[in-house]
Amino acid sequence: MRIVFTVLMLAFASFAALNSGHSGGYPPPMAPAPVSLVGQSTKICQLDGETDWASGNPTAAQTMTNAGMQGGDLGYPVEHKDKLLFFFGDSWPPMHPGGAAGELPPDDAIGVTTRTQTPDASDCVGLKIRTSKPKTFARVTVSGPKTINQGFFNVPSGGVSAGGDLYAFFWTGHCDQPANLLPDASAPLARPASSAGCPETDARSSIGYSVLAKSSDDGLTFTIPKSDKHVVSMPVGFVYTIGVNATARGLPSDQKLGVLIFGVPRYRASTPYLAYAPVSSFADPSTWKFFTGLSYKGTPIWVSGTQWAKHKGPWVPPASAEILSPASDADRCIGEFSVTWDRPMHSWLMLYNCGSAGILARVASAPWGPWSPPTTLLSRATPGVLCTLVMRATGCGSQANSWPKNKDGTFVPGGFYAPFVMNRYTQNVAGSTRNATIYWVVSTWNPYEVVVMQSTLASTIARPTPMPRPSFSPHPIPVPSHPI
Repeated sequence: MRIVFTVLMLAFASFAALNSGHSGGYPPPMAPAPVSLVGQSTKICQLDGETDWASGNPTAAQTMTNAGMQGGDLGYPVEHKDKLLFFFGDSWPPMHPGGAAGELPPDDAIGVTTRTQTPDASDCVGLKIRTSKPKTFARVTVSGPKTINQGFFNVPSGGVSAGGDLYAFFWTGHCDQPANLLPDASAPLARPASSAGCPETDARSSIGYSVLAKSSDDGLTFTIPKSDKHVVSMPVGFVYTIGVNATARGLPSDQKLGVLIFGVPRYRASTPYLAYAPVSSFADPSTWKFFTGLSYKGTPIWVSGTQWAKHKGPWVPPASAEILSPASDADRCIGEFSVTWDRPMHSWLMLYNCGSAGILARVASAPWGPWSPPTTLLSRATPGVLCTLVMRATGCGSQANSWPKNKDGTFVPGGFYAPFVMNRYTQNVAGSTRNATIYWVVSTWNPYEVVVMQSTLASTIARPTPMPRPSFSPHPIPVPSHPI
């Protein structure tokens, strides 16, 4: 009798596991095939700066002449009231010192365009940098119940328009000289040992934290919202964060959840978590629902903020909270990234940078996955990029160098990061059913500028059919011939 009872309990446990995650006898939904890059990613234009780094010709925006902006990075695009806004990170000249003192003063710029035609070499995207006075770019400011750092390495990580209001996420409390973070999936918020460059405290650390703020003037000034006279806090683990308005035309009805929020806890050493909120309550993160894995049918499992944050001692993320399934810690590399609904491919598209692998793309039929394996869109190994897009260690002749040389006389090499899709420019490819031409921005470090790229992608993704619910067998459970 004890044997039969034990077997029954094991069978019940296995069935319960099927209803709560992937640990039962039914396999998880299959990940789609990788998206294919058709041809090679190509440069369309240089978004900011005074002269094109490769050709020496004037850029379309002439940002130094028109706004006193020599260069910058990021350029996260946000659609808001028929305008496309660009949130730049640390912009030059910064007008403040380096080190700890340079982490505080605001130095981020914002650009805008109303252009709907696809980018081209002559006018690029029609970018205008917002100014505070003639030939001086306006520094985006964040005010509210608490002061946040907005200087070096403290930047807007993303933004979203929801209900007619403009919101942005600001990564702050981050040291100008952080430690090199390593992946730690079980304790992603664990700080490294303190150093001369970073004390690793709540106020200043190599991890940092995020705040949500709202703007009423198209992104020049932001205010951190309050609830019952208390500062609205971001949920634990959502450190480098972006938002997506999930109400797009053509989006599957079960995915029109309002606002999707993706956040990585450990900059360039983790993969994203996911939450959602109706537009009406998005500004209050305590109302968000958090993804903790897929059921055996492939449907998302959501929990409340209280359940998400529940812990004793250091916070441990819920099991299966990562929306990607890393093959190894090397895949836990995401910092800057974008997620967009690609209508021609009828899929979600994620772009991100991953160390020396360069810019990678993944697709999924739902924002919670499963996501495809990555496809490289651009890297330093791509033919023709050295000295046309990025600086090489031995230099590029007379082309401008953005950073002091290394002690051995070599140049600081350029690289690719912050790939963000400008979804208003995405195009169908004639004669295809699952191909799309995307236009996206990418930062190159040396030169310290942002470039507009074009890539054509081909996908075979199809909406998966939910797995059928298993039925109970009317037959007795067989008893093993040997004791357990």
